This record gives sequence, C-alpha cells and structure tokens, in this order.
Amino acid sequence: MAQQALGTVQWGDLTFGPGTPYAVTALEGLDDLPEIRAEDVDRPGQHGDYTGPDWTGARVITMRLGLHTDSPDQLRDLSLALRAATQPQAQPAPLQFLQQGTLVWAKVRKRSIPYDAEYLWSIGDAALEFYCADPYLYGLEEQSASTTTYSPSVGRTYPMVHPRSYGTAGQSGRLTAANKGASPAFPVLRIDGPVASPAIEQVTTGGILTLDATLQAGEYLTIDTRSRAVLLMGTSPRRSWVRAGSAWPVLCPGVNELAYRGNALPGAPGQSSLLTVTWRDTSL
Repeated sequence: MAQQALGTVQWGDLTFGPGTPYAVTALEGLDDLPEIRAEDVDRPGQHGDYTGPDWTGARVITMRLGLHTDSPDQLRDLSLALRAATQPQAQPAPLQFLQQGTLVWAKVRKRSIPYDAEYLWSIGDAALEFYCADPYLYGLEEQSASTTTYSPSVGRTYPMVHPRSYGTAGQSGRLTAANKGASPAFPVLRIDGPVASPAIEQVTTGGILTLDATLQAGEYLTIDTRSRAVLLMGTSPRRSWVRAGSAWPVLCPGVNELAYRGNALPGAPGQSSLLTVTWRDTSL
C-alpha cells in the first residue's frame, strides 16, 4: 500500500532511503504535474482564448541525497558508486519508488557531488536530476489478462507451446482489465495463432482494432498501443496489417472490457487463438 513517507528508491543496483547510506533528504517532481503544452489560440476581436486539449511535457525529478558512513575513505567509495550508477544513458531505465508503488522511466541528466573539506569526514551530500521523456507514473506491478477468440460454445483450452504465464483466462472472447490509475493506460497486446483477421474491441468506450493478418499455430504478434508498433514474432514490423479506420484500444481509469474475435484457419480444428493484454496502472 502506498504511504506518505517516501520509503525506498531503487535505481539500477543502488538503493536510496531508510537503511541505506544514501538518505533521501528532498524530492521534487514526482507528484508534481509536468509542464503543460496548451493548444490555445487567441479569440480575434474578443476577450479570452479558444482552448484546445492540454498535453504535458516531460517529467523532471530532482533528488537530494545525504551520504552517511564511518570514514572519509568509505565516503569516497559511496561517491564513486553513485558516480558509476549515474552515467549518460542511451535508453531510459526504471526509477522505482518501492513503498509508493510507483515507477517512472528515467535518464540521469544532472549529477552534483560537491566536495567540502570542512565537512567531508563521514557525511556528504549529492543531487541528481532525472529526465522522464514519458511523464506517466506507472504501478510497479505489471498486470495481465487473457482470453481465447469468441466462440458461441464454451471456450477451449489453448495448448501452451511456450513456457509463458498468461494470467487469468477470461470468458471466451471477453476479458476485463482494471486500471487503478487516474490516466488512460496503453496496453501491450499479444495475439497467438492460429487465427485470421483478428479484431480487438474496446467494449467500454467503443472502437475496434482490426488486423488484415493470418497467424499460423506457433506464430504470435505483439502490439504496443503507445508506440503503435506491430511486430511479428516480436521483431518483424507489420504496421501495414492494421486496417484503415481502426482504433487503438486504451484502458481508461476503472474497469475495462475488451472483446477478441477472429476467424479459424482451415485444417486447425479445435484450436483457438489467444489474446493476452498486459498493462500497468497509469497516472500523471
């Protein structure tokens, strides 16, 4: 359960917070709303604006640390470990607030580890700035639900070809996904064949994602609804399979229902395709 005290923070192999030599003395930007990119325009000849949708920019989190140890040499070791863990990055990495139940994807953009000869005996301080191009706050737990394609009869048991956990199976052709955050969540969809022309409907809000695709048994397709990447076997781009006019499903705050439909392949009697939906609770 989330608590008011910040608790433990995990960055790579380093842990900050209670019980560690890195005390978190201040934190800004985690619960703040990132800067808004407004789409407002002036009302010609009138007071006020025409207002459009508000979008947020990147999230910036600043963290101040107090370093505590028993000797100057150990203090130097803490500084070197912190320096090694905060190198420039090619890709964002998870910054996890464990007791808060929150994760952000971040890069270190600034690091300050000052030297003060008057005080550097067994205590010191440091400051870090984390840049989050993706401003969303995610739940630590990755959730998953799955269902076979719709059938007018009772759903079948899908043969597990690969060692993979699919979560709790839903009613044949239907599943529910609960987003406990305050913002829409962008799920990752996985479709396992055999199936032709698979379609995923966001029943709660409307809109259908339809694919002009045929997957054989043992083939699968992954769909990232945030980046809108469509990958066959997790690597080969197949964005062109998305039928024009399709809607990319998102999970609104609360309980969402999704429906999965597809056509059986000739020569594959008794086999059902499987849809797996994976997401995290999402907020801004």
